[in-house]
Amino acid sequence: MNTSSEEEVRDLYEESADWYAKMMDTEIDLPVYRDSLGRLSERIAGIPGELIDTSCGSGHMLSLYNETFDSERPLLGIDLSPRMVGIASSRLGPRATVLIGDMRDLSAVESKSAAAVVSFFAVHHLGPPDIPFTIQEWHRVLRSGGQLLIAAWEGDGPIDYGDQSDVVALRYGSEDVANWVRNAGFVVNRCLVQSVEDMEMDAIYLEGTKP
Repeated sequence: MNTSSEEEVRDLYEESADWYAKMMDTEIDLPVYRDSLGRLSERIAGIPGELIDTSCGSGHMLSLYNETFDSERPLLGIDLSPRMVGIASSRLGPRATVLIGDMRDLSAVESKSAAAVVSFFAVHHLGPPDIPFTIQEWHRVLRSGGQLLIAAWEGDGPIDYGDQSDVVALRYGSEDVANWVRNAGFVVNRCLVQSVEDMEMDAIYLEGTKP
C-alpha cells in the first residue's frame, strides 16, 4: 500500500494546523516528551551543532527543549505545511530557524554538522521504500555521537483517520523501525512501545546514536 502524496499530506496539515497547535498546548505536558528530550539533552551536552526537528509542526517540541533543557542550543525546525511553519515561527521567534521543507531532504544542512535529529509522529506518512533513505539522510547530517529520536505509531497497516481525512498513512512495527535505524548506521540505545491514553494505537519511542 502506498502512502498519500506530499501534496495531500501538506493539505491535511494546512487545514488542521490551528487545531493541532491548540491540541499540542496540553499534549506537550505529557511526561514522555520531557523524559525523551531530557535524555537527549544529556547525551548531546558536549556535542556542538543544531537540534533539528524534521517535522516540527507547531514548534512545541523545540520550544519545550529550549525552555527546559538548553536555551543556548541552535534549533532548526522543518515542516511541509506553510501554516505550521508560520505557527512555529511565531512560537519560537529568534530562538529557532523554521523552514518549509520535507523531512526526507535535509540538503540545506551540511553533513556531520548537527547534534541531534528528532522526528515526532511523522514517519507514518512515509512509505516503506522512503524510510531507509530518510533515516540515512538524518544520519548524514549528524556529527559523531549525534543523537536520533523517533516517535512513531506502532502496528501494521493503515491509520484510520475516520471522517477526518482520506490521507493514507502507515503504522510500522518496532522491530522494523529499529532495523531501519541500525541499517542506516546507528546504534539503538532504547526502543520502547507504550500505550497512548485515548488512542487505539501504541507508540514507539526510539533513541539512537551515530557512532
